[in-house]
Amino acid sequence: MMTNIQKQQTLERDDYLRFRLPEALKERFKLYCYLKGITMSDTVREMIEEVLRNENLEELLQEKLLQEKLRDTPKEEEDE
Repeated sequence: MMTNIQKQQTLERDDYLRFRLPEALKERFKLYCYLKGITMSDTVREMIEEVLRNENLEELLQEKLLQEKLRDTPKEEEDE
């Protein structure tokens, strides 16, 4: 019988991200992970989670919406 955690893990699918890094940076990161005994994937996943834990996404969204509203406001409306 599957536990709730096992069911959730079964429903969640890993996805792939592809991005470019300078070769020297990649090699240093690879060495770091090797020396720490952790995978590159686990390390990147943890770093992303850490960034998201430390950011207020709602606040960032509000700031972005305000910036876009100001950018899209015609000049005449700003002067009024």
